[in-house]
Amino acid sequence: MFTVLFIAAIMMLSNQSCDSIDKPQKDDNARKNIELTETQKGICRTSNEFTFDFMKTLAKMEDKNVNMFASPFSLQTALAMTTEGAVGDTKDEMLKALKLSDFSQADIADFYKAIIPALQNVDKKTVMEIANSFWAKESIDIKKDYSAILKSNYYAECEKLDFNGKAAAKAVNAWCSKKTHGMINHVVDEVSEDQMVALINAIYFNGEWSEPFRERSNYDTEFTNHDGSTKTVTLMRRDDDMDVYLGEEARSLSLPYGNHAYVMTIILPEKGVDVDDVVTKLDTETWRKYRYGGRDYEVTLSFPKFETEYTASDLCIKTLKEMGMKKAFTRSADFTGISKTTLFISQVIHKARVKVNEKGTEAAAVSYIGMELTSAIPRQEHIVFKVDRPFIYAISEVSTGTIVFMGVQKKF
Repeated sequence: MFTVLFIAAIMMLSNQSCDSIDKPQKDDNARKNIELTETQKGICRTSNEFTFDFMKTLAKMEDKNVNMFASPFSLQTALAMTTEGAVGDTKDEMLKALKLSDFSQADIADFYKAIIPALQNVDKKTVMEIANSFWAKESIDIKKDYSAILKSNYYAECEKLDFNGKAAAKAVNAWCSKKTHGMINHVVDEVSEDQMVALINAIYFNGEWSEPFRERSNYDTEFTNHDGSTKTVTLMRRDDDMDVYLGEEARSLSLPYGNHAYVMTIILPEKGVDVDDVVTKLDTETWRKYRYGGRDYEVTLSFPKFETEYTASDLCIKTLKEMGMKKAFTRSADFTGISKTTLFISQVIHKARVKVNEKGTEAAAVSYIGMELTSAIPRQEHIVFKVDRPFIYAISEVSTGTIVFMGVQKKF
């Protein structure tokens, strides 16, 4: 009898196990498209246009053999907060340079109110954190409507700060370090006593590849730098079916993270094509080809492990001026929407850092906007995708297409 009962019990357990196997398990982290209004989708597109314009303009001014990595999305966010208090020609120039002149200030504020939490919550396996803050000197009277819109739509922390050099810098650097999980610990050496206001955006990303590379597949090879010199680097290798776009000047593929809500798109110029020439031609149309124009191939991908850190300060201001944002940096600027005290933008710092390895990618960026009184001084074939020469890469959210980070790796 015991034997019969025991067999019956096993059969019952077996049947239950089969039932649980046959019944599909619900994936509570399946990728879902971010829902936006048509106006907000339009701002997403123009945000990418700002990314391309900023990177192209910056590349023209930067030294030719420098690795660039930035989050124009972060910079645009910090400057969008600033436009909330800009008036007249100052606002018009800023919005035009930011590619936002076709939208009302209310549209822009509503966009950030929607996109910030959406980008943060679209993938439970991928960490995406966006933080904003507004710092004002004790002696300056900030308009309530301005601080209210920053809090409600940009989720900004509003703080009073004694702009007194190293102590103020310590507070700012501590905030940036906390919001970037220690990736960016130092943004400012000291804060000028002439500064009255500072606006900061910080972005942190940590995503694991949907299919990680195996460390045992790594191998060393020579990477040809932009200046023609070579250096031995470690390439991660993976054989898989992937969508690859093959253009006349460059090829591209995208590697997904987590639930596929975020991807890294790698753009590899063909041999003999200068990476700067490919950067110069980046726009909405060419990006669409690189991101979505591929077809299925069997691919042997070899991609470097690397870390890059990049800072732009004076060059950042020069780039924005070249893009048409001029008045905001002069004593004739009008930011009376922030305060009755007359202000102008005296400092812009953008700092970004990225680490890429077998498991995934960790990246962070900080954009710092400092403002002073205007009276102060101003599959059919096998594709070998071997990344052993300068390349372009970008991290974007899939459903909205929002490009969060973009870099140009020219040397090791």
